[in-house]
Amino acid sequence: MIDSADSSTNTGRPHNPTPVSGTHRRFVAPSESIIRRVLEKTDAAALDLAVGAWLFARATRDDDGDLVIALDGKVLRGAWTGENQQVTLFSAMFHREGVVVAQTQVPDGTNEITQVENLLENIAITPGRTIVTLDAAHTQRETALYLQKRGIDYLMNVKGNQPTLHAKVSSRCLPLLQEDPGNVVEERSHGRIIRWTTWTTTADGINFPNAATVAVIRREEFDLAGRRVTKEYAFIITSLHGCHASAETIHTHVRQHWGIENRVHYVRDTTWREDANQTYSGNGPRTLAVLRNLALSIFRLHGITKVKETTEFIARDRNRALTLLAT
Repeated sequence: MIDSADSSTNTGRPHNPTPVSGTHRRFVAPSESIIRRVLEKTDAAALDLAVGAWLFARATRDDDGDLVIALDGKVLRGAWTGENQQVTLFSAMFHREGVVVAQTQVPDGTNEITQVENLLENIAITPGRTIVTLDAAHTQRETALYLQKRGIDYLMNVKGNQPTLHAKVSSRCLPLLQEDPGNVVEERSHGRIIRWTTWTTTADGINFPNAATVAVIRREEFDLAGRRVTKEYAFIITSLHGCHASAETIHTHVRQHWGIENRVHYVRDTTWREDANQTYSGNGPRTLAVLRNLALSIFRLHGITKVKETTEFIARDRNRALTLLAT
């Protein structure tokens, strides 16, 4: 404190008041409006790039095996852009670790099909094989050509949005159903039995960039009495070949591709209620999504599977996060 007499004295020298005895410094949390303005004005693209690079370096440390990446989009249902469209984010996740290493926002008036190159341009090619798995919307010749140019293998689902390709792949695969499968996996949970049966063959006669192998996966669901409830087929085309395109490997890649829904999107919705969040102005929606990806990925890198419980544990004492961030 400076009293009025002192403050009116002009000696020509800077005045350095002595702190009042007994006072203590105190850190006060910023208000909600300040936090909101920071989130809105943050360069979300730069933040995404920095966080993705940091996570990429840690997820690939001491790993010289195949790097398998799932690409998928997510609509933030509570967030809207200035053009009155819902915010859509397109992400890349490592299959094994469940870590999101890249993310981009889909511009208004377009879709995620156009964003594959933008998403992958900053992902480094590591020693070993890099494989990208994509759903049927991304089964496009341009995407396959781009991945081939980058030296990245692909594994794509084939559906009716590519009718000519679907007809070629299905006619190549359907005769395989009369033969012994290359791989069968059966699991029992939640009062049902699910069986995946996989056949593979070469992509001879199929005109698609760098295609080497096609596969068909039959998914059947049974009740506990053994009565079949559902049956469906998935057709796959991939640039992988030989031992890298075995029925077991293709089954694993296809199953783990949907991990981006179960291990990332679902968790962000249930733990942090992302779809219910009404943040919509500026860069707020994407910035918050980056921070959720960062928190979730740090949990994954430490082998934490109980995300909700761990989040609540840290919320009671924020210092508990330091151990995770420092190792």
